[in-house]
Amino acid sequence: MDLHVGNPVVRGALTLFPVFNGGAVRGRGYDLGGGSLRVAERAGTPVVDQLVVTNRGPRPALLTEGELLTGGWQNRVVTRSVLVGAGRSAVVAVRCVEAQRWSGGTGHARDGERAPVAVRAATADQAAVWRRVAGYGAGATGSFQDAARDRRARARRLVGDLAPLPFQSGVLAGVAGRPLLLEVFDSPRTLAAAWDGLVAGIAVDAVGADPVVTPGHRARRFVAQLAAVPTAPVSGGGEGTAFAGATAAARLSSLSWRGRAVVTVATNPAHPLVVAA
Repeated sequence: MDLHVGNPVVRGALTLFPVFNGGAVRGRGYDLGGGSLRVAERAGTPVVDQLVVTNRGPRPALLTEGELLTGGWQNRVVTRSVLVGAGRSAVVAVRCVEAQRWSGGTGHARDGERAPVAVRAATADQAAVWRRVAGYGAGATGSFQDAARDRRARARRLVGDLAPLPFQSGVLAGVAGRPLLLEVFDSPRTLAAAWDGLVAGIAVDAVGADPVVTPGHRARRFVAQLAAVPTAPVSGGGEGTAFAGATAAARLSSLSWRGRAVVTVATNPAHPLVVAA
């Protein structure tokens, strides 16, 4: 990866570094779904950790890791980025973020909202996701959206006036003095579309945390360590190929298509927000 880390913006415990991708492209060849993606429960009997995504658009559509899907039999979070082919359907891996509901309609709504990193880091284990969601508060059905209502509102106020810089393709977020998450795309257009939900989701865990700035040298060292993370193909990428790997320094996942990484996500496994998950 040819990534360059710029100068950060600091908001309390949150430090946001712009990331510029030397391999960024002008023509993506895919869309982000918009109104063309239909997300639904599996036909017959719904399955907690699976949803079906149908792309009615003319080009492949990207569904990103950490995206929250509301409705259906329970609210879910996407656990791995997937590229759904034009006119095709794909089974998408998800986790439940609403422990006390198992009924409802078949369809799910997408509003671009992302889960906080503490929840995203726990998606290997459904019980761990529920524990993390419960840690944000209480709600009638145990949904993340209800449990974290106040913190989500505070997070939006914290970062609501921020926007990506020209040519910026990704962001590296530090919370309370340590790098937490890197998310970078193959196009500045994709980051611009994902920006509000991505940054607000990260900010949820910065609300109330120690207002310690994450130093630039720590952020750049975190990015440099990603080159040593071995990855291997995993299932669930749809039209693309999903990869995952981990070292003591980083957990890495990516989705490749047409010879390039469409989206790359790295989390710091030593960060208290990840360890707690």
